[in-house]
Amino acid sequence: MTESKGLFIGLLLLSLVVVGVLVSGIWYLNFFGFNLLSYGVLLVISLVLSGISLILILGIIGILATIKLQRPIKCLFIPIKLVIAYFLPVVIQLGAFLGFDKEEIQSSFIKMSNQLINPDEIEVNAWEILILLPHCIQLADCNFRVTSDLDNCQRCGRCQVDDLIGLQEKYGVNLAIATGGTLARKIIKETRPQTIIAVACERDLSTGIQDVYPMPVMGVVNLRPNGPCINTGVEIDKIEEAIENLIYKEPIGEKAMNS
Repeated sequence: MTESKGLFIGLLLLSLVVVGVLVSGIWYLNFFGFNLLSYGVLLVISLVLSGISLILILGIIGILATIKLQRPIKCLFIPIKLVIAYFLPVVIQLGAFLGFDKEEIQSSFIKMSNQLINPDEIEVNAWEILILLPHCIQLADCNFRVTSDLDNCQRCGRCQVDDLIGLQEKYGVNLAIATGGTLARKIIKETRPQTIIAVACERDLSTGIQDVYPMPVMGVVNLRPNGPCINTGVEIDKIEEAIENLIYKEPIGEKAMNS
């Protein structure tokens, strides 16, 4: 499976080419001798597709510029949001038509989304970070369910919930386990984090990133040695690295003045 964010961006550019060809063709048809109704319908379709093309162009420019400059492009925020929120299904369908795996495209989308986050532009305290986990991170045969209350965890070390609670204790971040998208949105609404470190499969991560954008979401794809949705895992070092990158660090000069 490719590790490059370039797959999503490449398919996005190809989508732009497809839309551009459709727009050009329909505008061309507008100059033929159709009756008034046909001409009016074609004109409306042409204007709509032209608008979609413009949004797509500005969104792609915004994404590439943000990744290149490592800072958000505020004037292109809306087209970037629209591209991220609505064009992923189009890209997936186009990729499937060309023979690409759906998870491969979603993985590329997640990597691209992570690249849009510049830790230097995010100044959050530890308690403003939410680590959001899927329920399958806990062993399926465990009798102490932690989805409703993390305090139920017996810290036996059989699964990685113990390690993740350890990170919560070490850094003071928020930690929650969700059984699905509805509960995840409820947790986000109640916690009101400034940024999220989300662990899930490619499908759920992609959907979650789309749902909460522009809130910064650092996506970490889970490990599935037993298949999807059962006894999954995560690379703990990636979670800890994300926490350390996101936590606000007081400049050395200010530390000296405050000491």
